[in-house]
Amino acid sequence: MTILDAIERAKRLRRERNITSGSGAPRHVIDPSDTGMLRVLDESASTDIQAAKIGVLGRLQFSPEACERNRILYTEEQLANETRGAAAYRMLRGQILQQVRAKNWSCIGIASPGPGEGKTVTTINLALAIARERQRTVYLLDLDMRNPSVMEYLGVLSAASLARYFSEALAVDDVLYETDIERLIVAGATEPIRDASELLATSRLDELLRAIRRRSPDALIMIDLPPVVSTDEALVVAPRVDALYIVAGEGRTRRDALQRSMEMLSDSPVAGLILNRASEGIGGSYYAY
Repeated sequence: MTILDAIERAKRLRRERNITSGSGAPRHVIDPSDTGMLRVLDESASTDIQAAKIGVLGRLQFSPEACERNRILYTEEQLANETRGAAAYRMLRGQILQQVRAKNWSCIGIASPGPGEGKTVTTINLALAIARERQRTVYLLDLDMRNPSVMEYLGVLSAASLARYFSEALAVDDVLYETDIERLIVAGATEPIRDASELLATSRLDELLRAIRRRSPDALIMIDLPPVVSTDEALVVAPRVDALYIVAGEGRTRRDALQRSMEMLSDSPVAGLILNRASEGIGGSYYAY
């Protein structure tokens, strides 16, 4: 039922209940604030009202130079030159999407035991690979707000910071941006903030995820999370995701740090380990799952 259908239905019900009088009597005008009107709106009409509130998003342009410098496979030239890396991400995409579809997940988080293990590069390239498949919309959110780097790696210099959504109550539509990669939407902090844990613990994160699902019911939300052993923010966000993936760097991640991370996440839905710069398997010096 559309909003117009609901209004017509309300008028008909009012006539049947003699709310509007016959000839010669003053005509009753339906007021949208009238609670009687609200009572006859069914769920489909409510959905239409919510859809009507969804605004137009801004648009960002990535920097090819920044992407190449940061090993982000953005341009067709990069994909052609980095065939092993592109193949590795396609394989990783297939493995993760198999789980996503089988278990009907809509939100996944990607973290690492410590800093410098390649989780952000992995998250961005995986989001690009999934968006290029054009089967579902991908929302890439940078919630590593103590050390935000998604926008930096993409070469985005001017955008409303996702941190301001949490701290200054900006609207969701003000911090989500479409890109020239079809079906990829990004939101990221552009400056570090100290009280990230406290902000992420508020209901604003839940409201953000609900708004995204309302805008794109088929979307896959991908969250770049902070390192697990560095702060508690990954633990704060973990209950809001369907699954977590942990990125470990071969030759960099300490075994005790990885073990500690898994212990800290023992009550969280850890779905897999992504080995960065794996010396074996598809991708060679890139990634193994």
